[in-house]
Amino acid sequence: MRGRCVISAIAVVVVVVFACALACDAAEPAEPATTNTDTVVPVAYESSEEPWSTEGQGNGEFGQNHRRLVAEFEDGVVLKTDDDEFELAIRIMEQTDFKYFSPRDQMPARPGVYIPRFRAYFEGHITSSYGYELSLQRSVEGAFDILDANINFQPSEEFQIKVGRFIVPYSYDWYDHLEQYFIAPERGLYPLNFGLSREAGVMFWGRINDGEVQYALGGFSGQLSGLADTNTTRDLVGYLNFRPFRNTGSMMWENLNLGGSAAYGDQAFAGEPLPLRTSLQSSENDDAAQAASSVFLEYEDDVEVLGKREQAALHLAWYYEQLSFESEVQVGRFGYEKEDVATNLPVVGYNIALSYFITGEEVTGRKIVIPNRPFNPGSGQTGPGAIEPYVRYSYLQLGEQLFEDQLADGNDWTRQISMVDLGWNWYPNRYVKFYFDWQVSMYGSPVVLNEEKDERSKTNQLFWLRAQVFF
Repeated sequence: MRGRCVISAIAVVVVVVFACALACDAAEPAEPATTNTDTVVPVAYESSEEPWSTEGQGNGEFGQNHRRLVAEFEDGVVLKTDDDEFELAIRIMEQTDFKYFSPRDQMPARPGVYIPRFRAYFEGHITSSYGYELSLQRSVEGAFDILDANINFQPSEEFQIKVGRFIVPYSYDWYDHLEQYFIAPERGLYPLNFGLSREAGVMFWGRINDGEVQYALGGFSGQLSGLADTNTTRDLVGYLNFRPFRNTGSMMWENLNLGGSAAYGDQAFAGEPLPLRTSLQSSENDDAAQAASSVFLEYEDDVEVLGKREQAALHLAWYYEQLSFESEVQVGRFGYEKEDVATNLPVVGYNIALSYFITGEEVTGRKIVIPNRPFNPGSGQTGPGAIEPYVRYSYLQLGEQLFEDQLADGNDWTRQISMVDLGWNWYPNRYVKFYFDWQVSMYGSPVVLNEEKDERSKTNQLFWLRAQVFF
């Protein structure tokens, strides 16, 4: 079923692109403008003077001359009409990880090269009132699947309705910006292991007063992982973010963000809990996922996820000149069951991240970084690129019921972990980014690293290089 969905989605994209290509082939190219190589060059095609047939078109909304099609390249390939009523943007993102774990003889985690994400984004709008998004992903498990597929009704900036599959508006770490804009390579411990990720649903959302207030409220499918909706209940999720100094003229505090989010759901059908990891966000537990990250908690085989889940978060983020600061506190309670005995397990976590561009680039949020002096030797640009040192502290603690109710073995795993990421990001140009990360995990109790050797430790290290391309 999932394979047919992916094939259908790809077919839709091919049809759209092919239609655009036909429009281009049928048109006469206009005279190109003379410009320098640093300027985005639109390629325009004039339509024929033959009007579109209005037969079968209802009131004849499209009963007019063909629109002029414009192609641009800046942050991806964009095809659009000259009146901006129709647009298709195609973007690509790929990440490659080089990981070295210490101790080296961990099982199943092992040093190697991994591809955590390869994504193709197809997004745009059909008239000014309807936006759409379709994205496909190959994750570390090696399978292509639908990442996002949604349509957004946008009568105004203040009130919009999104329907389909998309990021659930819970946690600043998840909802505010995508993975390609992270300070550290991956999310903090709580959102990494308990985040709601992407689900199918409907969401009412908007931005008020030039982004001074951002809100979202939605109902979602509530499935544990993957695409299939196997749950009979729905999750209710809400998000609110304030920028209190957005329109006050204060340059220093203009990009201060304060807010919170909450989620409530009920797992009516039992599901299998995934292990808790330090450096990988995965909805599966196959060999590739196990090898790509250290594990600090694995549930017993007869434990199931069942019952209510409640969680809430408060966040504070601030961006000023070269500085980025992000923090979030999260609390949750999750239902588990073992041998017909129910457990409501409390979970608490928080993370704090700080970064600074020593090469002078200024930020207003986590977005595309354009270096002041790019490093593109083939084009004669030999600057240092943009350099961003960072540090992040992340903490997670699960309740004592974890071991008291024998949901996991206290001799092998821990219910408390502190983690530090220290490193720097290098942006040679706006399309390429390298993460250099040293991650140290400190456990509240010894964790089994190699069961065959009966090796346990209260610390674990990861030396991590990530290469990323996004355009």
